[in-house]
Amino acid sequence: MAKLLYNSENNNQITMAKTKKIEFPNFYWLNIEKPSEKEIKELGEKYKFHPLDLHDCISESQRTKIDVYDDYLFFVFLFPYFDRQTRAIETAEIDVFISKNYLITIHQGQLKTFNDFFDLCQLSTDYRQKFNDKSPEKLLYEILNRQFLSIYPMIDHLSIDCDTIEKAIFTGHERHMVSEILIIRRNVTDFRKIMQVHKNVLKKAIVNFKQNPDFVMKKTDVYYESVVDFAKEIWDNLENLKERIEALQQTNESQISFRLSDIMRILTIISVITFPVTLLATIFGMNTIHAMPFINSQFGFWYVISIMLTIIFSMVIIFKKNRWL
Repeated sequence: MAKLLYNSENNNQITMAKTKKIEFPNFYWLNIEKPSEKEIKELGEKYKFHPLDLHDCISESQRTKIDVYDDYLFFVFLFPYFDRQTRAIETAEIDVFISKNYLITIHQGQLKTFNDFFDLCQLSTDYRQKFNDKSPEKLLYEILNRQFLSIYPMIDHLSIDCDTIEKAIFTGHERHMVSEILIIRRNVTDFRKIMQVHKNVLKKAIVNFKQNPDFVMKKTDVYYESVVDFAKEIWDNLENLKERIEALQQTNESQISFRLSDIMRILTIISVITFPVTLLATIFGMNTIHAMPFINSQFGFWYVISIMLTIIFSMVIIFKKNRWL
């Protein structure tokens, strides 16, 4: 029966802050949240982990990867999460050491789905008993499966944002959508960067689980193939989102360009119409009294106004006839 230990301090265990351990009949799960460099060093000394792997646990990794050793496998998994304050897709890292006897996870606590799953295993004896006859890679599969499933709502949210932007573009709010489009495009780009290599890493994991006799779970490849399918589907959705947001950006820029062109056309027409009127007013404002017509006439002012209106109406008719207006 699975046994749960909190912050254990037995002689064969490492004392760490924010370290929790769950023991199963065939293995144990050691979960370490926000470790210090000293704690990572102690972990490496106990389990004889490679120094480069320990360095990856301390520093921020740039990609998901797998390192294969004789007695254990080391994974770096990057998963996205949404920061509501900055409205940005951020990267959360889970470092995993796995062998036939243990599953060790190291993280910073940003992933709610992962934290909830560990809490479930802590609180539910019935749920822990599901792994009584399993090996560590089955538990790792459960972790990955839940993490991939948690990504779909984020993709759906991005798709809804694209729908909102599309409606706004075609209802005259394209200028307000410039910043929104840039935010979505940034998030899609960061999302794709995070998820780019998951599929290949999972495929390599399947090969090593098959070849390594220490991993005894039957049909491991069947479980992990479903996760590979999730990774493929998520990547395809991100590709579609990338193409869609780029198309929306081009459409929005075209709409803005068209409106600017329309404004410039109207301003040009106004300037062309007012130019001869302004010229006529300037001429009649000259101080050549004796040579200026209508100056001494009782209705001279109205004659000049009539000429101006005639010019304006004539130009409007010409513009309409040539479909410039």
